[in-house]
Amino acid sequence: MSFNKIESGNCLFMICPTDHIENILSQTCSTKAYFYTALGASFKWDTGTQQSLITLIENQKITQVVFVTKYTNLFYEEALDPNSEPFYEVNETLLKLDKTLPNYFLKQSHPILRIMLLASRHLQKQQKHILETSILGKVLKQNKVITQSFVYHADNEVFYPPKMIENKVLLYGDVSLN
Repeated sequence: MSFNKIESGNCLFMICPTDHIENILSQTCSTKAYFYTALGASFKWDTGTQQSLITLIENQKITQVVFVTKYTNLFYEEALDPNSEPFYEVNETLLKLDKTLPNYFLKQSHPILRIMLLASRHLQKQQKHILETSILGKVLKQNKVITQSFVYHADNEVFYPPKMIENKVLLYGDVSLN
């Protein structure tokens, strides 16, 4: 289990608290790990939050912000279950992303692959959004803080970058989960 480019400096992980992944990330990361959580890894970037994160990033010498979720995150599973009640506004966000998937993929794909692709797209959206924030995004860019995202497959103990999931699932119809 390794992340790209985490060689030095501290890392801020953006996670969903329902994933219970803090221990895994702390053990995997060779640097000091900090955590910021939001249900379904759907973060809100109000001014107070941005300023608090800037203080943390500067005081703790954070060099990377990494969005991570497990593909088994309950929000992804519930969003794709037609019989489940919507849970917070996370489902609405995820369902909008799911509608961007090609029809052939929705009909033919294995449920795990569909969830991994949904998680991948969600994390990419969150990663893009943090960089576009008015205050925090500017500080991240000025300080050259690396932003990344990964979908964790616990059975194989692998962190998949979203681009790998996108490429393998959409081009080949499957992803090797080993």
